[in-house]
Amino acid sequence: MTPVSAASAPPTGAAERSEAVTAALGTVLDPELDRPITELGFVRSVSVDGGRVEARLRLPTYFCAPNFAWLMVEGARRALAGLSWTTEVTVVLEDHFSSDEINHGVACGQEFAEAFPLLSDPDRLEELRRTFLRKGLLAVQERLGRRLTDHGWTAGQMAEARLRDLPGRLTTTLVRRRKALGLPAAGGDPVFTDERGRAVLPAGMEAHLLRCRTTAVGIAANTEICEGLLVTRYGPDTKGGSA
Repeated sequence: MTPVSAASAPPTGAAERSEAVTAALGTVLDPELDRPITELGFVRSVSVDGGRVEARLRLPTYFCAPNFAWLMVEGARRALAGLSWTTEVTVVLEDHFSSDEINHGVACGQEFAEAFPLLSDPDRLEELRRTFLRKGLLAVQERLGRRLTDHGWTAGQMAEARLRDLPGRLTTTLVRRRKALGLPAAGGDPVFTDERGRAVLPAGMEAHLLRCRTTAVGIAANTEICEGLLVTRYGPDTKGGSA
């Protein structure tokens, strides 16, 4: 039998498990803002008792769209259930007009359309999720493009760049977005692509980056509004982390 390495062994201490929970929740994005719910202050609290984990979430307003809220609650539950050592996972959305329906539906493994039959058809929520992933794909290319432009890269050089040529956090994020969309994400694949994974040619790079910038500005504006609403609702200590 192959021994389990220390690196792969599940955490045993309370502090280590709390850190693992926070890291798992950090993989859950607000679908519209393309940022982790932990950074946005949407995680009010977490508690760990052995293998039992509870996370309590909150949103900027009482009337945040239930489909967006569902995606975050469902994502949080999946992320925590994916930890090897959890035996019971509870995710609670607080102070939302659809809290009861969302909390019950996610806990029971329902689809959004089952919990809210008047608000969606079975395929709409998945398409909404993919729409925001595509926007996130463009937004991270905007940040990469701005950084490369500041370093003097030409449109031709950016068109020729491959993922393995640009190691770093932004490239890691870009790869993660592509994988979530089922797009090519190997080291030899181009850095700059459209939402279908098609490489951007030098002649189209300027227009592509302009579209990326437009998308990124829209996401940033929505983020600022939501952060302001969250602070107004819950106080100045809520921004950028759980209370």
